[in-house]
Amino acid sequence: MRAEPASRSAKPAALDDLLRTWGLRRTPFASEDKTTELFAAATHREALNLLDTTAALRGVMMLTGTPGTGKSTLIKTWLAGLEPKRFLPLLITQSSLSATGVLEILLAKLGERARFKRSTNLLLLEKHLADLEPITLVLVLDDAQNFPGPALEELRLLLGLGGRHRSAFALVLLGDDYLLGSLRLSVQRALFSRISAATSLAPLPHEDIAAYLNWHVSRAGLDRDIFAPAAVDLLTEASEGNPRTLGLLAQAAWLCAARQNMLTIEADHIHTALRQVPAANAKITQP
Repeated sequence: MRAEPASRSAKPAALDDLLRTWGLRRTPFASEDKTTELFAAATHREALNLLDTTAALRGVMMLTGTPGTGKSTLIKTWLAGLEPKRFLPLLITQSSLSATGVLEILLAKLGERARFKRSTNLLLLEKHLADLEPITLVLVLDDAQNFPGPALEELRLLLGLGGRHRSAFALVLLGDDYLLGSLRLSVQRALFSRISAATSLAPLPHEDIAAYLNWHVSRAGLDRDIFAPAAVDLLTEASEGNPRTLGLLAQAAWLCAARQNMLTIEADHIHTALRQVPAANAKITQP
């Protein structure tokens, strides 16, 4: 489908003009930090169930997956949905922290000023956790594979803070696929032995790709199919089901179609997007 042709000498349309032409509220396939919506494939639903159980039992869980499979999006959506009367979620993304840094940032996120002595900081944290009862602290480490060994060992020790019969808090480790293997090493075996659940986010299955694309388009304000069947097939093959790569390709293809005054994304637009998105281009140019 083609919109009214633009003059050859016309200035390229601004993004707001393209959105108005398409009847969109916002740019499709763009990530939003404020959103709590999630396209829940089967692998995501399994992870959400395990996360709920881990929080309720104050367990230790590991959630892995290749970059772009949606680990951070899923965990942020889950944390936002936790019942505030039962859980206090904390997310740590600074993966270069030392053991001392882990304790200090944990205290800072709880509103406590860290002291000079580790023993004093431990007492502060123990008191704060006791004051939180019966609310459960849910601590999430993003990019856990990058945390130094001493930092992970400090967290393991903190799980036993206060000498309770159960862990002092729930711990969720997010990381790449090799995180599980690295925790099997002798230096982290004590933490590995405490993991009560582990799951990995898989790429979207082929049968979910069209629904995923339509879900994104609907969230942007348009309730119609905008991809030609051949375009969906190309996106499925090029992205290999990786949501991040899929979104980058779909957005680049939409921009290409919109700037050509087209109201449907065709296979040619996907080919253009493939040349623009390095994550997909690297796959198709490999020998």
